[in-house]
Amino acid sequence: MSDATEQLNPLSEMLALSSYGNTKNIIVALAEASGPFDEQAAKLAVQRTAEKFQRVRSCIKEISEKGKRRLAWEHRPDLPAQVFSTHLENADPNAPILERLLNHLAPRLDRRWDLFQEPAIEFHLVRVTPNHHIIGPVLHHVAADAGTASEVGRDFLSNYHEILRGQKPDWGLQPEAISTSRKRLVKIKKSRASDFLTDARDVLGNMFEKPTLPVGNGSPGDQRQFQIKREFSIEETERIVKISAGKGVSLVDLLASCSNMAIDQWNDARGVSRGILTTSMSVNMKGRFRGFQTDNNSALLFFRSTPHERQNPRSFMRSLSLARIKQFRNNMDFKFYRDVSRMTTAFRLLPFHLKSPIVHFLMQKHQFSVAITMLGVMWPAFRNGKPTMESCLTETGNVSITAVHGIGYKLLSNTHLLFIVYFFANKLNIVLAASASLFTREEADAFLDLMVANLADCSETATTQQA
Repeated sequence: MSDATEQLNPLSEMLALSSYGNTKNIIVALAEASGPFDEQAAKLAVQRTAEKFQRVRSCIKEISEKGKRRLAWEHRPDLPAQVFSTHLENADPNAPILERLLNHLAPRLDRRWDLFQEPAIEFHLVRVTPNHHIIGPVLHHVAADAGTASEVGRDFLSNYHEILRGQKPDWGLQPEAISTSRKRLVKIKKSRASDFLTDARDVLGNMFEKPTLPVGNGSPGDQRQFQIKREFSIEETERIVKISAGKGVSLVDLLASCSNMAIDQWNDARGVSRGILTTSMSVNMKGRFRGFQTDNNSALLFFRSTPHERQNPRSFMRSLSLARIKQFRNNMDFKFYRDVSRMTTAFRLLPFHLKSPIVHFLMQKHQFSVAITMLGVMWPAFRNGKPTMESCLTETGNVSITAVHGIGYKLLSNTHLLFIVYFFANKLNIVLAASASLFTREEADAFLDLMVANLADCSETATTQQA
């Protein structure tokens, strides 16, 4: 393998292969900028970011070694960094800004992203008004997880600041671009021969178990995805964080519990019996295992619950927390990585165009009632070496950063409900990605409202108990 190539890790290879049909596997990491934005400075900032992050000018290629085919990165410095400067038309000024933005970007997001010819990262400079822009990277998941995407976005904004102000900003030197990248180092447990059979049994069991979903009036076969966002106030955010701490659970456990409750409540109201719910949690492995750090450090943990186990919300929430801790202790995140590696290795003899639909089919068979991705704090400020809920990046150059839109676009399209959760500037943001084959737009809005109401009920109940 030449110096210009680097083999994709198993996670990135799986994401490249599964990007087939309506599965796009795209990460959007855009920021709203308020003020006299300098477009030329931003384009120059992209060029500088491309020097640090080679994926901005890299494609993938298929290589063959002893009859086995692998995917590898190919750095192509001749390729121009992809920058798109556009204007957001006022088609419906009353629609939420995220909805307008995604409709505007739809031709890019829904295209077939040819990773063999196009770089895996591109930048968008979207003008809303003369003093309102939405800027930053859009990345194929093959090139980055949320943590890496945050680093790319921060580097771009840091370069923009330096071009206009003549020096790097202090926040450009913070150790992490997202708080969940900070982990305690643990040892990888050695796998045993019996683990292979156990893993195979679990994988097959997950593939053939049909999860319970909330009933809706979506149109079967509708390939659209609704992305709906709720931003909490600083006061509401503080209350929710304190409540999860007071209950002795992580916020992600509280969110998982509230989402499961929302499915039960939704179906109860429509006369549908409660069933087995499966929850997927996306986690970041960066910093967890010695020597394990790549562009893509994502992994999944899985949880299964019966109606009986969900009867008492408080005990169910606690059981989720204990199950999550147990899975981390048993290295289940690394087990997911190992399982993905085994799958991609099994198809090494096949060329890309043959194994891509197969891998896509297999990944589509893994269905969940709901998926949750907890990103943590975007661009956290650090105190005494620890991340806070404050975001250090709220200004760059001559503009203020007023909001962040972090979403996963059509990540494994058979995941009908995905919550992406993060903090920016002390405010909790929850984004629901809902499949149009499950819900109408109005139903997706109502379901997110139900989830938010469950969070509020937890807060009010705890406040009353404390009083």
